[in-house]
Amino acid sequence: MTIINKLATTLNDALLLDRPFESETTRINLERINIIVYVAALLHVAHIIIFWADLAGNGLNAVDTDYRWRTAIIFTHTIALFVSLAAGFATSAIRKNNLGQALTGRAIPIAVAIVYLLFGAAICIIDQMVVASINAYLITSVAVALVVIMHPGHAAPLYGLVYLLYYFALPVTQADSELLLTMRVNGFSVTVIGFGLSLITWRTNMLAILQNKLIEKQKEELEKKNAQLQHMVRTDMLTGLYNQKRFIEFVEMEIARIKRTGEESCLIFMDLDYFKKVNDLYGHPNGDVVLKWIAGVIRGHLRSTDLAARFGGEEFAILLPGTPLDGACRAAEKIRRAIEGCTFMGEMEDLQVTASFGVTSLSKSGAESFNTAYRAADRALYRAKENGRNRVECSG
Repeated sequence: MTIINKLATTLNDALLLDRPFESETTRINLERINIIVYVAALLHVAHIIIFWADLAGNGLNAVDTDYRWRTAIIFTHTIALFVSLAAGFATSAIRKNNLGQALTGRAIPIAVAIVYLLFGAAICIIDQMVVASINAYLITSVAVALVVIMHPGHAAPLYGLVYLLYYFALPVTQADSELLLTMRVNGFSVTVIGFGLSLITWRTNMLAILQNKLIEKQKEELEKKNAQLQHMVRTDMLTGLYNQKRFIEFVEMEIARIKRTGEESCLIFMDLDYFKKVNDLYGHPNGDVVLKWIAGVIRGHLRSTDLAARFGGEEFAILLPGTPLDGACRAAEKIRRAIEGCTFMGEMEDLQVTASFGVTSLSKSGAESFNTAYRAADRALYRAKENGRNRVECSG
């Protein structure tokens, strides 16, 4: 049992039998078949025309072996032609309507493989009427193996079944015992070669699909890491708000915009009152909890167009685009009251946090850059602290 398990594991690793990737193989098969069946259709038409013209030119009758051989070839190619065209139309419709994962989409490649293996065997059997040739069976066995990606578990019984039909049907047209034996042995060799090439086609495509999957996964991971880096570059890691650098860029862009449009926008700076005592009394980890909580309060009182940043330490900044000064002052007052009403759990249940606010209008203050706007807002914030803290001061 151990030997069997080892053999199964070896085959599994060599042929990637546990990695079927059915959706990918179906898509590739449909793409290939959609091309190859039309090429095959042209070959069928050429054979039909050539054999039909030759049949008419030689004036053969139904009792002649050559006549029966030619008509059988014409008949077989005609059937294969209709199958090719039907497969081509079907694959085109399936691909157009994105039905590749439907049962029909998965069945067509196998059906085409069966038909063409049978076609090759049939032509080989018909050829025995005039020549001991196995070329048709060889060509179709190799072509099917190289074109259709088949799981070895499907390819083995398919090739085996077609060979059995070939084996038992061959005596219908080949009466010579020595030639019959040769054709059967050669047919077996062709079947093994075809199946071997099918295994190679399967493994090669599985490796290619695995590699593409790995590349896609690495690409996704890289994009995710890039997004994380971009997030780290523009946000404060503790609060999740924008950091100082990114916020300054937004303010500079807003100043440029209001110069063009004439709209009014406002800038708010706020500073938590006596926050050093929070760190001293409760420790820096609890101080970080408070900062994150305050950031959540600020975020909860902003519109989707507003921007907030942790400007440094316990200082926060807010940009209110398209907002007049009185509206910005009201917004700051709402945030101030919300912060004042915050309650905390555990050892900080007695803690009350307040904040002072300075508000300025980017347009009315004549801000030419972030620095001039910052100075105006900082002066208003300074007045709020001088006037007792926990208040809002506004400056045009």
